[in-house]
Amino acid sequence: MATSALIGAGALGATSPAAASEHGDADENGEMPDEMGDDEGELDDVDILNFALTLEYLEARFYQEGLDTIGEQGLRCSEPLSSVGGEVQDRAFDDLRVIQEHEETHVEVLAETIEDLGGEPIEEPEFDFGTATEDPVEFLQTAALLETTGVGAYAGAAPLIENADLIPPALSIHSVEARHASFLNVLNGEIGFPDAFDEALTVDEVLERAGPFIVG
Repeated sequence: MATSALIGAGALGATSPAAASEHGDADENGEMPDEMGDDEGELDDVDILNFALTLEYLEARFYQEGLDTIGEQGLRCSEPLSSVGGEVQDRAFDDLRVIQEHEETHVEVLAETIEDLGGEPIEEPEFDFGTATEDPVEFLQTAALLETTGVGAYAGAAPLIENADLIPPALSIHSVEARHASFLNVLNGEIGFPDAFDEALTVDEVLERAGPFIVG
């Protein structure tokens, strides 16, 4: 798929700077590797897309591992879904599978776009989610954290994008990721839209949240 397909499909991915963990992984303290540099102004579009790709990898594997491990019945009967009840409870597992599919699609298109730009897509890192993909309550809470992190990561990285053609699709994916975050808030028994504004996150702030899951 060519770069134009990314522009047409809107698949920049709403998770931009989270992937500072690879181009060299985040170290055990969640700090940015030296080869990435500490100045966000030094990042080019391929760096930003690789940031996005790493967090998309993380999100896709998190949903896959969690949903496969916990299963539909385990998720449906858990708290807080039992408290949410109704159609939201009944559809939660299938809707989360759709979110996983979104993240998988982002991975595919981001990798192809990086290649079209003359860059090298990072390989999928190794992840360790601990009990977050085993306990349904922790799973839903962590999913909400990752989605909110993705929204903030995109907001922080979008101003750094140099290719203006990537901005409109980036904004379209940002809105989809925000819907993911809103849905996860609801599944956790909270209001889907708690704030009037979303926080833009720096690379270091994203790594503080996502870095602990990346082990190599």
